[in-house]
Amino acid sequence: MFLEKYRKARDKNNSILVVGLDSDIDRIPKKFRNITEFNEHVIKETADLVCAYKINIAFYEKLGWRGYKALEETVELIKQDTKVPIILDAKRGDIGNTAKAYAEAYFDKLKVDSVTVNPYMGRDAIIPFLEKGHVFILLLTSNESAHELEISVYPRVLELSKELERTYPKKVGIVVGATKEDYIKKVSHESGTLPWLIPGIGTQGGNPKILEELKGRDILVNVSRAIIFAENVRNTAEEFREILNKYYLG
Repeated sequence: MFLEKYRKARDKNNSILVVGLDSDIDRIPKKFRNITEFNEHVIKETADLVCAYKINIAFYEKLGWRGYKALEETVELIKQDTKVPIILDAKRGDIGNTAKAYAEAYFDKLKVDSVTVNPYMGRDAIIPFLEKGHVFILLLTSNESAHELEISVYPRVLELSKELERTYPKKVGIVVGATKEDYIKKVSHESGTLPWLIPGIGTQGGNPKILEELKGRDILVNVSRAIIFAENVRNTAEEFREILNKYYLG
């Protein structure tokens, strides 16, 4: 199960860092022939520094079948070279047979460990994924325009997340952006034992000090571009791991 796999990787690597493979072909250094080769480099440099990898599906889908091939190859590389879980950042939010088809594609074919899902259409958009595996439900995301909708509905989304967790134990987490500092403490008090996936630290400017409010909780802190496109990937990942641990463990 995702949660067990995450905890083992977290404890073994002394890390709550997730490296996001937002591998945009337009930004990959020319010395790498393709996304798979670039990702292999990143994975080898960071495998002992992370608690998970998060793959942003958009950067693969935009390349058509070649991108999907790179996605499959990347999942295989992670499984071969590490024992850390794989989160597919897909943010799917459809219902019925469509949601079921997505879930089958990601859990049965790709065999990832968790998928990000959009709760806008309600539990019908989430349950097909829970029948197959673990999900992170979008709660408070790190983007600037999140306030246009999320702030008014997140309390209900949080209640729904906890309801689903009771029916599907250890299979539900929430996405809470590091840029939402004003809400971190409140959500922490109200979210029970739900694991958090936290984007927004790094390029988006989220403050790692928020982790002081989350000590003892199962959290995964994603950093993507600031690490994978750094001049020295390993050194940068080590620096982020140390910073995160300073606030989470200190």
